[in-house]
Amino acid sequence: MPDVPQLRDLVGQVILRGIDRPRDPLAQLDDAERLAAELSVLGERLVGYFVEQARAEGFSWADIGARKGISRQAAQQRYAPYISRLTLAELTAAGALADFGPRAMACLHAATRYARGRDALGTEQLLLAILDDTGGLAVKALTALGAPPGALRTALTPMTGTVPAASASATSTAGAAEVDTSALLTDDARRALDAAAAEAHASGHEVAAAHLLLGLLRNPASSAGKLLAAHGVTRAAAARQIKDHLNRYLQGSA
Repeated sequence: MPDVPQLRDLVGQVILRGIDRPRDPLAQLDDAERLAAELSVLGERLVGYFVEQARAEGFSWADIGARKGISRQAAQQRYAPYISRLTLAELTAAGALADFGPRAMACLHAATRYARGRDALGTEQLLLAILDDTGGLAVKALTALGAPPGALRTALTPMTGTVPAASASATSTAGAAEVDTSALLTDDARRALDAAAAEAHASGHEVAAAHLLLGLLRNPASSAGKLLAAHGVTRAAAARQIKDHLNRYLQGSA
């Protein structure tokens, strides 16, 4: 594989990292270890990308495990750390978000803005973004369940810092320059996206903001899940409200 860096190339990179200071073999050792760690992470992201691509194209964890001669559970355990190193942009490129509709993608982009300056995008930022979609089924369901956006946003403040209450239109039309798709996702946030996709698949629709809410509620141990539970919101109750609002809308009485 001629494109794989050779040892001499990596040695050169280590030397260049210290080119502006007197040569110090121990400092070069430190630089070499840092470079090796960076390459290790890059390799894991490479594998994670193709795992996500395979899953997006219909291959299950069982299929991936069978290819490697291991169980479905073992495959998930092996590759979950690699997947968690992918950014939102890389997940999109791998096809993992192909079934996410415009409204759900707008929520993800808004969540990246809320996560700016943080190590990763978490369920707290996802919930904040869902609350921005004030005209959506998710917010209507939460309001009907006694958990209006204002109350939830106030409760989220200690976890996320003070944030402005953006409107749904602002969320949808924000310029691309404001969106940082290089954000990593926490494990709970990544699980919420998978759960949202499962909710949408079960209903025969593309992923919408309402499915993101249901995805968050599938994991009551996450930060957003705990907050929603504290406000009396469960997945079953939210799903009923979303279905009721959708039926009224389809009947022309929403």
